[in-house]
Amino acid sequence: MKRTNTILILALVAGLVFHGSALFFTLESTYDALIHLFFADHYAENWFDPWDYRWYTGFTVMSYPPLVHQSIALLSFIGGLKFGMYTVALLGIVLFITGVYRFSHLLLGNRRIAGYAALLAVASSTFIETLHLFGQLPSIIGLSVLLHALPEIYLWLKTGKYRYFFTSLSLIAVTVTSHHVTPIFGMVFFIFPLIGMAIMDKAGKQTGGLRNVTFGSFLLAFRAMFMRIIGFGMGSLLLIVTCILPYWINTKNNPITQVPIPHGSRDNFLEVTSSGLVFFLIPWGVLLLLLPYIFYRFYSKRYLFFGLSISLLTLLGTGGTTPIPKAILGENAFNILTLDRFTLWATIMALPLFGELVYRLVEGDLKTFLQERYGSVFPKIISGFLLTTLVFMVVFTMSLGYFRPAQPPKIKMLPLVNFLNQDQHDQWRYLTLGFGDQMAWLSAQTNALTVDGNYHSARRLPELTSRAIERLENSKFKGVEGIGSLQQFLTVPEKYNLKYIFSNDKFYDPILYFCGWQRLQQLENGIMVWEKANVPPLANILPKEDVSLPLKLMWGIIPFLTVIIAFLLNIQPIWFRALKTDKYKEPIYESFAEAYQHFSARLSHTNQIWAILILMITGYGVYHFYLDQRAQYSPENVLSAYYDALDFKEFEQAHTYIDPESGVSLAQYMLEISVNDGLLSSYAKLDSLGIRLEKQTSDKAFAEVATQWITPLEKIKKVNQHEVVKR
Repeated sequence: MKRTNTILILALVAGLVFHGSALFFTLESTYDALIHLFFADHYAENWFDPWDYRWYTGFTVMSYPPLVHQSIALLSFIGGLKFGMYTVALLGIVLFITGVYRFSHLLLGNRRIAGYAALLAVASSTFIETLHLFGQLPSIIGLSVLLHALPEIYLWLKTGKYRYFFTSLSLIAVTVTSHHVTPIFGMVFFIFPLIGMAIMDKAGKQTGGLRNVTFGSFLLAFRAMFMRIIGFGMGSLLLIVTCILPYWINTKNNPITQVPIPHGSRDNFLEVTSSGLVFFLIPWGVLLLLLPYIFYRFYSKRYLFFGLSISLLTLLGTGGTTPIPKAILGENAFNILTLDRFTLWATIMALPLFGELVYRLVEGDLKTFLQERYGSVFPKIISGFLLTTLVFMVVFTMSLGYFRPAQPPKIKMLPLVNFLNQDQHDQWRYLTLGFGDQMAWLSAQTNALTVDGNYHSARRLPELTSRAIERLENSKFKGVEGIGSLQQFLTVPEKYNLKYIFSNDKFYDPILYFCGWQRLQQLENGIMVWEKANVPPLANILPKEDVSLPLKLMWGIIPFLTVIIAFLLNIQPIWFRALKTDKYKEPIYESFAEAYQHFSARLSHTNQIWAILILMITGYGVYHFYLDQRAQYSPENVLSAYYDALDFKEFEQAHTYIDPESGVSLAQYMLEISVNDGLLSSYAKLDSLGIRLEKQTSDKAFAEVATQWITPLEKIKKVNQHEVVKR
């Protein structure tokens, strides 16, 4: 077999071209990317000082593992913060594709199948969503490095060579300093099943084959490998504790005691279908059609522990759809964790078997089976269908941010930075409204301080932790509770030295007027600056929570030290082999590669029935979605579309739902709206809508519509009578 895997090279080229070019259009509009950029800016300015005054009247960056942020900061000295962020993202793409390749190679022992899995990883909807919609760079880096560590762990357990012991632990250390959650749950969902597979392989070798493995022989193999397992476990635990020791100390000293903030991944996906789409359907994507094959293969004897793992991950990824995830995690962990990470891990775990199925369909026994059963064209039809579905999911996932933007339109920050830098405006705190996650990018460009922030786990102000609101700047989306939290800061700004507000949303104008704020000026980027008079400036010396010098040195040195050690231990052997100074040996897990000579007819039929069922359910859902979105389909749809248009201030669109024979012109309609519902039409946000049909005939319907509107000042309830006419 050739040592160069052309499919892997194709996957790397395709991944860098596709994701690398798309990054420049998506990454800055994601949920988390600009937050990581802000953290990176802190390290670029103060590498060894963990305290940052700019958010929440001060917080410590020791509340998040630093490696990814420090990498961006280091690269920023070459080409700026955004250069560093894009470079780290490109590195994450390469690590992810090669990580999937190595994990697939380990699991299946076939380099060609691993190449297919790597190529499919490029088009993985869960990876696209994580990178291009969520911008979770630390999660991507941490998971990718963990996938690279798995083969080294397996080789240590099987061979007992200390070379693999140290290479595996070096990669675990990099994972720990990248993302704290990944190695902890990775031990449970990836490493424990891997240990089980290694024991199973040893037991199979001792008994003459996996079919002969019994519980007793499994225990004997476990006993033989026990010391290696304990050694790796103790080493991993030591690294998890020591590599980010300042993080654990900070967590102990400042535990998260705030009110849980709602997150879509904890919703009941049957009730909140939008959350189900984003946090379940999109990540699984094409894999949903192949679940019978995936679970069938994972529940074979060798992969049994991976089968249990992916089952648990899939279950936890369903969020609040069932009470089981909360019962397993406990209420505290359930309310703190974002459960979409479990779906991410489950779908990544399934990629090797997706690659295996495609290999068998394109050039293996499944192709032969389908040709014999249904004719030579049928495998091409199935391949074309899978490819079409895969491309559709890629396009749909990539375009979701365009049709459902996660952020307001891009704001030009230079006028804001100039304003804060002139006339000593940075001697007071400021607050942004309607900026979305772009507030983090503004904070990264100035030393001015804000009472708000964009990493809620680090905040300590009681006014913020006592309410289920993530940020003040988007408080209108949290209804009365959000407005109430914002009002605490607007009514007594002197307490926080808050003098300036940058508003990108006129929704907040009434409450700003009501609380005594005055418009100062509108900047050239359209942002309105509000000012409160007689607010004292910040003190020359601000309070901070300092930590000991050893902890500061650990936080600033250990992360990159782990990278250097991992690079020397893992990359050096590759160069030796490339220079032919070290004889290349096939890894021992290739001896477990299967021949794929006969595809199960029952499995094929089961998967076909399942795929047809999923497609029928999808078609039914799409059809009902179309009916729900069709404005003129029913009286309820017309009224819902009308109030949606009012909610989003699309008055011209709302006017199109008025009976043309009523003779109400657009100008007259706009006048009536402004006179009768001035506050609602200008500043209100629709909170709830209830439609009750009182009488309906073939061409008319009479309905009572009850609405609740959130305004910056109060909650308004209204009941209107409408006559809906069929034309």
